[in-house]
Amino acid sequence: MSIQQENSMDDKDMEHTLVRYLRDHPGFFEQHLDLLADMILPHVHGGAVSLVERQVSVLREQKEQYRRQLQQLVRHAEKNEKLSKHFNDLILALLDARELAQVIDIINQRLRQEFEAEAVSLRLFNTDHPHLRTRPDMVDWSEPALSTFEKVISGRRPVCGTLPSVQVQALFNDAAEGIQSSALIPLLVNEQSRKCYGLLAIGSHDAGRFRADMGTLFLSHLGKVLARVLSQHLE
Repeated sequence: MSIQQENSMDDKDMEHTLVRYLRDHPGFFEQHLDLLADMILPHVHGGAVSLVERQVSVLREQKEQYRRQLQQLVRHAEKNEKLSKHFNDLILALLDARELAQVIDIINQRLRQEFEAEAVSLRLFNTDHPHLRTRPDMVDWSEPALSTFEKVISGRRPVCGTLPSVQVQALFNDAAEGIQSSALIPLLVNEQSRKCYGLLAIGSHDAGRFRADMGTLFLSHLGKVLARVLSQHLE
């Protein structure tokens, strides 16, 4: 190893030691104001600024960054508050529904209007309820349709993202062509329930609206509430 390399390593060690010392002694420059006044930092746009001016500039940049972060948190909070209100209103409306046909209409209308869903599909399994004889697109699903969704049903939890085309077509029929992402919710009273009343599908023209990595707590809760309401009308 050359003398130049040794000196270079010594300089790096000394620099690290100095950095650690200044970090551990934040009051150092208060005790050496003359040194602080003499220190000059190169400015990004040319010229030079004092250390104090540079510190003020950094603090301003940090303040602006924190302001943007705070604004983003406020927007998220407002969005979550709005979502929570719509969800509570939806639950109350479902509980007040006197007939199964009303339950279906509430789900379709509210998800489209208040949750900005471009497509909504409610599929019920093996039911011959008299109110649904005029709604064959929503009822009496059996094989082979059920086998297409066997994995989702057995998984017992919502699935989000880009669904296979055969599933999208089976769920949305004529509206399937424009669906880029979907949320698919098995209708179970709870995770231990053996009976699945059907599937609720929410479709979007935006490929990023429903992602495979997104949280599904709200969707899972919606599925459980709807399953409980359906159980009162179907059993």
